[in-house]
Amino acid sequence: MADRDAFLMLLLQNEPDLRAFIGSLVRDREAREDVFQEVALTLWQQADRYDPRRPFGAWARGVAANKVLQRRHQDKRFPIAFPPETILAVLDAFDRTEAEAPSRLEALRHCLAQLPEKARQLLALRYEQGLTVKEVAERSSRTLDAAYQALCRIRTALEDCVRRRLAAAREGA
Repeated sequence: MADRDAFLMLLLQNEPDLRAFIGSLVRDREAREDVFQEVALTLWQQADRYDPRRPFGAWARGVAANKVLQRRHQDKRFPIAFPPETILAVLDAFDRTEAEAPSRLEALRHCLAQLPEKARQLLALRYEQGLTVKEVAERSSRTLDAAYQALCRIRTALEDCVRRRLAAAREGA
């Protein structure tokens, strides 16, 4: 990738996820920070090897997983949370989740549109306005328990709807 400014923007946009990925693998806080710094430097040095047609996050996590495994190979006491096979499985799970995100988002939008208006209003109060469940209960003239139950039912219905849509899309593909 020739444009260093664009590359830096990608790195900064993906930094929280990259830190979270490294944090899921390395127990010690200082070691996590050291690995992140090594990964960031390696990514910067290898910027010309990045293929912009591939997701940046997947590439960066691959570099991070390799750095963690290298550190473990060099120092058997390096504080990793999992054996190497598990690290590779976590990397694969991150990549699959990232690849599924656009279709999952589209399914969620469809399912939200199918909800009754009152259900969408409760979700808007809770998630768009950021109200507590107690505040949602007060605004919707419900008891606290009834608000919790309603939100739980709505989330379950959305989850079921999203799963059905994704399964139907996979079968149709």
